[in-house]
Amino acid sequence: MDLTFFRYLNSFAGHGGMTDQVVVFLASYLQYVLGAALIVAALWPRRVRMAIAAIISAAVARGLVKPAILLFVHRARPYIALSSVHNIIGPQTGEEYQSFPSGHAIFFFALATAVYLYDRRLGWWFFFGATLMGIARIIGGIHWPSDILGGALIGIVVGWALVRLVPPLRPRVLINR
Repeated sequence: MDLTFFRYLNSFAGHGGMTDQVVVFLASYLQYVLGAALIVAALWPRRVRMAIAAIISAAVARGLVKPAILLFVHRARPYIALSSVHNIIGPQTGEEYQSFPSGHAIFFFALATAVYLYDRRLGWWFFFGATLMGIARIIGGIHWPSDILGGALIGIVVGWALVRLVPPLRPRVLINR
């Protein structure tokens, strides 16, 4: 099933033109837009705590949880495992066998979860951005669908656990409930 979904989504890449440019933007540069959006949101005093919780959640997910998983899981990226892949993002140098879970997915879904637990409306936008990024990374040929799905689920669990279970990260004021 993973291979079937991958081949279907990856078939949209490698034809040149606007589609490839959009995929590259979503897969490689949307992360900066989301980071800037978090910084802008943190300019409002009620959202500073949210931004701190989101950054801590994302950092723990990407910096601690993913490396722990990589001690046990060594999965080749699609462009390494398959001979015919449209890899329009480029090689992930030094990370050819670190496909699961997706670092981008685990990071941005943990971030989106923390934002959501403070501000539902803004959180949905972050989830939307993280989802677009994940799908684009499959289309671009550098992740399997299960890498993105696994990273998303792990990121959501880490973000939820940190914000709900660590008292200094708990929201005092809920925005847009």
